[in-house]
Amino acid sequence: MNKHQSSMKVRASVVAVHGAIIAMTVAQFAYAAAGPDLADPHVKELIEPVNTVEIGVGNVGSGSYKAGEYNGLEKKGAYAIGNIEMHGGGAIDSEDAMHWRATATDLGLETRNVTVEGGQQGKFRINFGYDELLRNRSDSYMSPYQGLGTNKLTLPSTWLVPTVLQNSPTAANARGLSPEVTSANALVSGKIVTPTAAQSASMAAIQKADLPSFQNFNLYTKRAKYDGGIDYLIDSQWNFKASFSHENKDGYKPMGTVSRNTGGDISMVIPDLIDQSHDQYNMSMNYTGENKFLQAAYYGSVFKNNVSSMAWQNWATSGFTTNTMSSAPSNEFHQLSLTGGYNFSKTTKLVMNGAYSRNTQNDSFITSGSELGSGVPANSLNGLVITKAFNMKLTTKPIKDLNITANYKFDDRDNRTSVNNYAYYEAGESKSGTSVFSSAPLGWTPTGGLGSGANINANRPYSKKINQFNLDGDYQVMKGQAIKVGYDFQKIDRYCNGSWIDCADANTTKENTLRAEWRAHVVEDVSGKIGYAYSQRKVDNYNENAFLALVPMANQTPTGAPAGSTAYNTMMAAGLTGYGPLSGLAPAAPAGSALAYFFANNNALGNALYANGNRISELPGMRRYNMADRNRDKVRTSVNWQANEQLSVQGGLDFNLDDYANSVYGLKEAKSWAFNLDGTYAATENLSFSMFYSYEDQRSLSAGNTYTANSAATNVNGFTAIAGGGCYTSVASRNASNKYDAANGGMQCLDWSSNAKDKVDTLGFSVKQKNLMGGRLDIVGDVVFTRARSDSNYTGGNYANNPYAVAGAPAGTVAAFFIPATDLPSVTTDTVELRLNGKYAIDKASSVRVGYAYLHMKSKDYSYDAMQYGGLAGVLPSGEQPFNYTVHTVGLSYLHNF
Repeated sequence: MNKHQSSMKVRASVVAVHGAIIAMTVAQFAYAAAGPDLADPHVKELIEPVNTVEIGVGNVGSGSYKAGEYNGLEKKGAYAIGNIEMHGGGAIDSEDAMHWRATATDLGLETRNVTVEGGQQGKFRINFGYDELLRNRSDSYMSPYQGLGTNKLTLPSTWLVPTVLQNSPTAANARGLSPEVTSANALVSGKIVTPTAAQSASMAAIQKADLPSFQNFNLYTKRAKYDGGIDYLIDSQWNFKASFSHENKDGYKPMGTVSRNTGGDISMVIPDLIDQSHDQYNMSMNYTGENKFLQAAYYGSVFKNNVSSMAWQNWATSGFTTNTMSSAPSNEFHQLSLTGGYNFSKTTKLVMNGAYSRNTQNDSFITSGSELGSGVPANSLNGLVITKAFNMKLTTKPIKDLNITANYKFDDRDNRTSVNNYAYYEAGESKSGTSVFSSAPLGWTPTGGLGSGANINANRPYSKKINQFNLDGDYQVMKGQAIKVGYDFQKIDRYCNGSWIDCADANTTKENTLRAEWRAHVVEDVSGKIGYAYSQRKVDNYNENAFLALVPMANQTPTGAPAGSTAYNTMMAAGLTGYGPLSGLAPAAPAGSALAYFFANNNALGNALYANGNRISELPGMRRYNMADRNRDKVRTSVNWQANEQLSVQGGLDFNLDDYANSVYGLKEAKSWAFNLDGTYAATENLSFSMFYSYEDQRSLSAGNTYTANSAATNVNGFTAIAGGGCYTSVASRNASNKYDAANGGMQCLDWSSNAKDKVDTLGFSVKQKNLMGGRLDIVGDVVFTRARSDSNYTGGNYANNPYAVAGAPAGTVAAFFIPATDLPSVTTDTVELRLNGKYAIDKASSVRVGYAYLHMKSKDYSYDAMQYGGLAGVLPSGEQPFNYTVHTVGLSYLHNF
């Protein structure tokens, strides 16, 4: 969305289509009756449009990327003010049907907008436009990499892998960039370790080499859009329309990356290079008859990304291995549509629309980089999606006070992309060992065979088909009172063409909605409405094993498994999901059985047994919220009170409740309510006040499980006791039921819940004073206060072994602790925006505008703590700071009308 928020710009009069028709009718009637009254400024403006030029200068007191996120005022210092509105051609009351109009706003900023349009009334219209939008993301991001601003990032030759030697003499550790961390003691194997002089010197040398490499790099994106169009009237029934737009977008946005390093994954945020274009085409032939219309149209979209991939060196390996990630692929979308409507009578109308679309993506795969490792089964995805759509709307008024509307929608998104099996290694991980699977089922031969860490995944071409029906009836019960009732039905079918097993968590969802609304003028000056809607969505058969479509090796027999057994047929025979049995160590599966092989110790399906490095098995009872059973309640209310000619008040209250009662894990409830109140008071013809207040409250309740593996271990270095509460008192009982909470009086330990709360208060005031100083001065002022607060509250917890439970520790040492979950710190944002604008008329043709704005934000966000030196061991710090600013802007401009 393009948000032009400059406090100094032309408030040009833009007449909407229906308003222009009324205005022209009034003007023509007045001219025919008694000639135009050019003394009336409103009539004169319609007949003789005013040209306006505004030039001036503004100044930003202090720079802030957040304060200037969209308005182009992110830099400290002066900027130019430039706005133009020009008209030409024949006046409305003349015989000359040619006309043109040109407008330009924010010419001195990177949010400038220019439009030019013209034509001959009743014959043709041509328009051209140019528009810019600057999105400032961060001016505090830092990075040690060279090549920032390109798609190849390299470490400086002086880079040394950071470590915390007193903690580990070999492990890479980004916290080693902080002198406070490297000078502190460490707890290792139950002992306090103080860094030696040699270790301190070594870590100081690393910091001396690395810290100067960090440099600031601004993250932003800029969009520049060109467009043009023509509307040509062939005759009274036929017209042709065409339009085109070309948009370039460039800049940098933050992108999280992961690299595989010995001992675990390491991460960092890099500036993802943006250099892309988007072309859009529209053409239509339109026919309009006495009681019918028809339109044949084409729409085309061509997206091109000039950046094929991003490459960066691994900061945590001495060899600086290079990792590569592909960027968004180029693609095309083309659509043909036919729309028609027929008026059976003055009260009955039918409109239908049909469309056929083709979406393709055929960028070549990246065939270099250590992540690939084994080759690819095809040169590109050869992606193809065919979409067929049909819509129909029937409106009728069978009796005087009753309106009925019926809608039907069909949308079939058929993904015809071929399914292939891909083999790769995690984020630069080297090939090692031998996979328990043969490469024969892949359909192609990987280079060098398959290592034990190879991921073998199949793409899942998701398809979706929607059938939707809506019926509404609106009946005026009596004068000033009406009711509206409605019924909605929606059926969604999901599937994948070519996958070896059903890929959809929910093949079919069905949702029914009943709606009712009452509108009334309670008394002459008070009107209001209240509406209620109840929806129920049902899933025919939620498939917790749909994830297996990603891992085709789940249907192959691995080396060492009982003859003919696979993960899939073992799960089906036992009625299990990838989570495995809902039990602890007991009862144990028979030795040598497929159940014992795939679900050892009754644990979840092992990653290697379906050839994937990531845990993707579902928790029993986990439901994705968009494909889960759901009951929804919605209430909408509003009241309008016109107390008198000077005072009016409006208010509203909305409430939403989504209940996912059948979801054991995942989103269980989402609740929100919002209140708004605003009023205006016209003290005099020239002085008016307005006020508004809004409150929003959103809450969501989610549930999960922190299960680990069942184990026969009964002690930690000989110690057995568990402290801190929880569900178990000994290591043996905990390890025997380490996947789920056994019967413990309903206590939550491994099960957890999250209650997320978001609250926003907004209060605003404005005042407008016109015709001061003998009608020369107009003043407008407004102020808006906003406070936003986010809280995340948790229940449950987890177990952690006692770091002091080591060999030789005193008798009675606790082996492990149960650590209850705690709430996260509140995230708050407070803002104040004050704007004052004054316009002084020097004479009829000239005026001066003065503007001032005060922008203030104070925010607290704990997530930024991890971005600083000493934050996280496996994440390179980016140094980004939460947004806090106080900005003053002023502007002075001269306007000339002619």
